[in-house]
Amino acid sequence: MKFANLNGERAEPAPKLKAQCPFCDSEVVAKCGKVRVWHWAHKSTKHCDHWWEPEKEWHRQWKNQFPNEWQEVGRRDDNGELHIADVLTPQGLALEFQHSAISREEVEIRTAFHNDICWIVDGLRLESSIKQFMEALKHAGTPNSSGAEVYELYYYDSRFLKKWAGLNAPVVFDFGIDELWVIGRSLENSALVYTLQRSVLVEQFKLGNRPPPVQIRAPRYRRSYGRRGVGRRL
Repeated sequence: MKFANLNGERAEPAPKLKAQCPFCDSEVVAKCGKVRVWHWAHKSTKHCDHWWEPEKEWHRQWKNQFPNEWQEVGRRDDNGELHIADVLTPQGLALEFQHSAISREEVEIRTAFHNDICWIVDGLRLESSIKQFMEALKHAGTPNSSGAEVYELYYYDSRFLKKWAGLNAPVVFDFGIDELWVIGRSLENSALVYTLQRSVLVEQFKLGNRPPPVQIRAPRYRRSYGRRGVGRRL
């Protein structure tokens, strides 16, 4: 956790501090080592949100682009079980920054819980993810779309893409550059993706907006294999 209750205030960790968890009131201690990002940890081994995952610097860089009061906002389900959104905008849009491995089943459960949600996925966690995505770009179709330039990527080229396609929520891939890739629409055997600049997406999030879906005009697409320059977008 980035924040805990310290003397009645929301505080970030610092060496040797102790505080209370803002969700369950149990004692938390500041972990301020040289390897992991500084964080608060429950003194017991059990976290009050079983969806909780250890954070990397990548998480903090994303979260720090939003006001502190939007970060780590807890909500409870119908059974009273707590779940903490990485960021929750005043309009109710939850942002989940996903670095760790996660099953498709859990992704769908979290998506259903938050309802209005956007996933931002670290595409650099596994070397195979970016390799597969670049391979899919080599074989990309170019749909006749309105607005941003769109590419049709096929699941057989990228297991990474297939895992995240078909959700009732937008998904954004972060490959460590300013240009982010957005799944704008999922089809049976492919997904339509487009790029957005990081700063543009953050501003849209601050307004409570999801990334826009892809709008297709007839004819549906023009097939293009090995399109020059596409692979260089990464």
